[in-house]
Amino acid sequence: MKNYNGDIQANPIIVDGIIYTPIAGGYVVAIDGKSGNLIWKSKKFGNSVARRGLLYHKDNNDKIARIIFSNRENLVSLNAKNGEFIKSFGRNGQVRRTGLNVTTPVIFKDNIVIVTWDRAVEVYDLYSGKTKWKLKYINKISKRFGGKKFNNNGSNSWGGISLDEKRGILYFTTGNPHFYFDGTQRPGNNPNSSSLIAVDLEKKEFLWSFQETSHDIWNSDLPAPPILTSIIKDKKKIDVVVTPTKRSNTLILDRLTGEPIFDYRFRKAPISKLPGEKTSFYQPDLELPEPFGRNEFSIEDLWSYDEEIEKETKIKYENHIYGFYQPYEIGKKTLQYSFNGGAEWMGGSVDHDNGIMYVTSNNILWETGINKIEDKKSLIPKYSSYFTRALDKNGYPVTKPPWGSLTALDLNNGKIIWQVPFGEFDHLKKKGFSNTGTENFGGVTATAGKIAIATGTLDKKVYVFDSNNGAILYSKELPFIGSAPPSTYLYDGKQYIILHSSGGKN
Repeated sequence: MKNYNGDIQANPIIVDGIIYTPIAGGYVVAIDGKSGNLIWKSKKFGNSVARRGLLYHKDNNDKIARIIFSNRENLVSLNAKNGEFIKSFGRNGQVRRTGLNVTTPVIFKDNIVIVTWDRAVEVYDLYSGKTKWKLKYINKISKRFGGKKFNNNGSNSWGGISLDEKRGILYFTTGNPHFYFDGTQRPGNNPNSSSLIAVDLEKKEFLWSFQETSHDIWNSDLPAPPILTSIIKDKKKIDVVVTPTKRSNTLILDRLTGEPIFDYRFRKAPISKLPGEKTSFYQPDLELPEPFGRNEFSIEDLWSYDEEIEKETKIKYENHIYGFYQPYEIGKKTLQYSFNGGAEWMGGSVDHDNGIMYVTSNNILWETGINKIEDKKSLIPKYSSYFTRALDKNGYPVTKPPWGSLTALDLNNGKIIWQVPFGEFDHLKKKGFSNTGTENFGGVTATAGKIAIATGTLDKKVYVFDSNNGAILYSKELPFIGSAPPSTYLYDGKQYIILHSSGGKN
């Protein structure tokens, strides 16, 4: 059996009993949802094929069903019937772009809409692939700062996009600006980075932008796709856009105004001591919605299943710095959560009828820091970042469990309904520590049948939870770690679950 590099981070979609999905080896396939037989297999695209998902669209005009996805550099349109290129689209079925893209497109009025790493919303004709228009959410800046050109790289959108088709509003999340822990060459708040943004597609203009972390030097980008739903607050129904974040916050914003539904509290943040660095004076510190994970390290968090290892850990980290949005210092190491979540690119799953979000998350501590790069030719300080998971000598996290969680959050009042550990380690279970949870990058899918199906834990299992209380109803070990949110569908009265087991990772 041939081994393939690259995990699959796209959940399958099912239409009329046919499964469409990327698979290992760089192909897109159609599979019979009952028998599992292969219907067709596309040409080889490479490991970036439909990286974060694909789209099925049945057109009312030419009656052609299309599979549309991004292959990093190319926008691709396939015939859903046979997997062949739709030759009238672009150049024989593909449109080459200047900006890379890994997320699923949306269709709006016979147009394909994507957000690319050119930091732009791009709109293409559904039939011809011709570029209609582009709207940059961050423009390159040519001005200089301290004798060096201002650096506003990064802030790419890789978390996904959502469309309010009735209103013609596109929502998308953005990443952190470069470089990880060094913001010396990009002073200010760095607007539209680490943000949730709304664009009016009819007017071709920005509606609003909401930034969680300003002047982000902590890698606190927004990696999860926006979710469109409605909540009940003060007996009024409000259309909202929801995004769980790496800092374990849940942004719940009014779809039209971008205003937070709950009071958005700010707290004074420490001032950086790094030469050339100017961090923001205030950062968010939310009470509601309740954070679903840890976002600020405390020395009381250090723990081990072994007393001697715990003593060693406390000695090791006694001189590290930590705290609320703690800036980095030369010669000192920083302890922080949220480098790889909280929530990650998988996002959450929402019960729209009851206003409940289910989200998988991580509570992993990281050792981080910054070094000065010696450069005698430059009058401006230059820095490099370093980061690694804080693990003990046996490879386990050094903080109190749970290290991974599944949470049910009531979006109507911002309160956690229940939270349970997600995943386990066999070795620790035998020692009496069964509810540790593990780091996870798979995701959860909740259903109308009152179950939540989740995967991505290091124990390589798929779990089925009772969505009323978080009780485990079923679990099964997979060949490899689950690498994307599961999908579920009905066929001839039977419910099926399909997921990718390709070795989940961040």
